[in-house]
Amino acid sequence: PRFLKYDNEKKLHIYERLCFADTFENFLAHKFNTTKRFDLDGGEAIVPALKDGIDRASELGAHSFIIGMPHRGRLNVLANVMRKPMQLIFREIVELNCDSNDHSKNIKGEWG
Repeated sequence: PRFLKYDNEKKLHIYERLCFADTFENFLAHKFNTTKRFDLDGGEAIVPALKDGIDRASELGAHSFIIGMPHRGRLNVLANVMRKPMQLIFREIVELNCDSNDHSKNIKGEWG
């Protein structure tokens, strides 16, 4: 398999991506603990996998990507794969919580 051919630097980069994904999930869980969200729950491997696939496709000439995915882990993919600024994500979460009188609203339905 291709992953066995990675050098130590690439393996370290993959591990770093996993750490970013896990740290982001932990931060969201503590900072926004009263907001319903769908975290990765064991799906952290999707972050470096998607990132690697997108990087490889870019090298081969792809210019745009459409990602369809369930709610689980969507914020993490936006932050750690698509590089949406985390400050913007946090601002949107806070605005959603402050502006909404409908307490049934949750983060998962706001990005898609």
